Amino acid sequence: MKKIIIVTLVGAILLSGCGMNNQSSSPAKIDKNASKENTTTPATSTPNTLLSETSDKKIAIYGVQDKAQKDMFSSLDVVINGETKTFNWINVTNPSFYPQISVVDLNADGKDEIVIVLTKGTGTGVHDSEVHALKSDFTEISVSDPRKFVLSNIKVDLKTDKGIRKYTLSVDGQEHLFEFSESDSNDWFEQPTVQNILKFGIKDNQLIAELPIQISTGNYLGDAIVRFAFVNGKLEPSKIEITKEGSSL
Repeated sequence: MKKIIIVTLVGAILLSGCGMNNQSSSPAKIDKNASKENTTTPATSTPNTLLSETSDKKIAIYGVQDKAQKDMFSSLDVVINGETKTFNWINVTNPSFYPQISVVDLNADGKDEIVIVLTKGTGTGVHDSEVHALKSDFTEISVSDPRKFVLSNIKVDLKTDKGIRKYTLSVDGQEHLFEFSESDSNDWFEQPTVQNILKFGIKDNQLIAELPIQISTGNYLGDAIVRFAFVNGKLEPSKIEITKEGSSL
């Protein structure tokens, strides 16, 4: 009688183990037609490389490595309050230039916006930055390029005398004077440019852009600081000032 009981128990255990093995070996169904691009999904999926997150961990950015370009993240997963959306944004893989996240009420409506500053390229005399502003539901707020605004609102006069180049930079009725020796460069530009360096940041609860005004390789007429304001639901350049103090971002 005892032998029968033991065999019965062993058999039950074996049958139970077989049932568990069969259950765990069944693959989960995956929808191959589901598009990853610009989709919102729960944040329970396996993340890529964590690049940035807020102190309360409610907002985070993960990078998707570019197989062809090892120095770039080819797309970014943005997580907001447990939801994830993938954007076709790029950022360099250098940890010193990972995306910056700011949570700020830009239009004083009592609701915070999420400002994400990306670095698309950087090097000697070059810094290519890009900014995106999101609402908490991933709706993107349009941000105008400040470069055209700067060139349209500054006036630069040049006078040369005995090997000295004297520049007068005028903006909003104010004049700023700069002097250089002709020997400071052998490739003086015919017109100033703001194409090579562009940085974004938040200051005094405002979105700002910083654009050095370049007149030759390595020579600048200070930095143009552009402040943005909401105009018809968009972030538009609204004010420009010139600083000689160097980068504040």
